[in-house]
Amino acid sequence: MSDPQLRRELAVARQIHTNMGNSREILGVAEPTLEERGAVLGRRIVIAFSVLVFANVVFGIYAIAFMKKKERAQLNTEQNRTELAESLARTAAVALPPPSLDVEEIKFTAPVPEQEKLANKIIAAAKQAGGSGTKGLADQQGVLLFAEVPTARLSDFRDSMKKLGATLPAAPVEPKAGEKAILQVRIVSAQ
Repeated sequence: MSDPQLRRELAVARQIHTNMGNSREILGVAEPTLEERGAVLGRRIVIAFSVLVFANVVFGIYAIAFMKKKERAQLNTEQNRTELAESLARTAAVALPPPSLDVEEIKFTAPVPEQEKLANKIIAAAKQAGGSGTKGLADQQGVLLFAEVPTARLSDFRDSMKKLGATLPAAPVEPKAGEKAILQVRIVSAQ
């Protein structure tokens, strides 16, 4: 410190050292060895791998929880739909009993030219009994009619069908509780 020449050289050296920054040419700074660089690189790789494994585990747990939640919601939706369908079926069974499809069939045998006249007589008999009749189209099997007759006058209609030559069923279908009965009348061709 007492020599002015050396102080100037020290100041110049400090100035050069400051301007050079992180240059490897500065004396006194040792370059890391290959083993040291390998250790640093190895630590960085292990840290990056650990972070990726941790992120993967966290995402996996989240995905499993999300899927379970979605599965439970779907299961609840299906269960609600099933319960609703069962409830509607019970309500419909109570509110709307299924209609009875027991229809009595009365048969006639007549030649084709007389079938139209006989069909008109059957419709007239249904009207006379206080009901109505409807005739379908004629085909190879004959003519099909439907008669709707009040249940109170059903026996009168059956008697008039016997007089016209009908074949009545052995055990006539008794109509359920109601005001009218529906009968199917078939006129087939005589062989």
